[in-house]
Amino acid sequence: MFLSRIELNTNDLEAKRALTSPQVIHAALEACFEENAATGRLLWRIDRLYGKIYLLLFSAMPPNLTEMSNRLSPSSTGETKDYSGFLAQIQAGQSFRFRLKANPVHSVGSREYGVRGKIYGHVTIEQKRAWLVNKAKSCGFETNESLEITEAGQVGFKKKSHRVSFSMAVYEGFLTVTDRELFIKSLTQGIGRAKAYGFGLLTVAHI
Repeated sequence: MFLSRIELNTNDLEAKRALTSPQVIHAALEACFEENAATGRLLWRIDRLYGKIYLLLFSAMPPNLTEMSNRLSPSSTGETKDYSGFLAQIQAGQSFRFRLKANPVHSVGSREYGVRGKIYGHVTIEQKRAWLVNKAKSCGFETNESLEITEAGQVGFKKKSHRVSFSMAVYEGFLTVTDRELFIKSLTQGIGRAKAYGFGLLTVAHI
């Protein structure tokens, strides 16, 4: 398992284009692996930190960073770290600082038997906060009053002839691992929906 990061130079035309289209980023990321090499889902997100913009990628195999740079930000370089050792050391009871960009949604059930309910994005900060608090147990961790939503809103882009929109929230704070296997699954498979569009990647750091 590998975690990669590349700084996106917004002076690059390719980077500007990528930042307005999750489809462009996803296609570029898939092209960074040899055919059939990128086994498993690619998890990624855009981080804005200290005035800089970074693309984070979690993958089962290391990506071709040169290809990634050429496609997304030719004047930038990236780095990849092997995540396997870190995952192997995770134990229940450990605490970490975390960051998660997610698509908080809920399902409204249909009154018609056998028909699935419709999915709607949460709107308010309170709803989005409750979404993660309630979801945490099934993801192998618990959080506390330190939980903050540092960014929130709706993000969207044009897909063919229509516009696609997602509810978005960036969560930060501290968590404690309650179930090792579920937590590792959350780190490696993501949390929530819309993962192909830059949601679901949970990253953690030692306190």
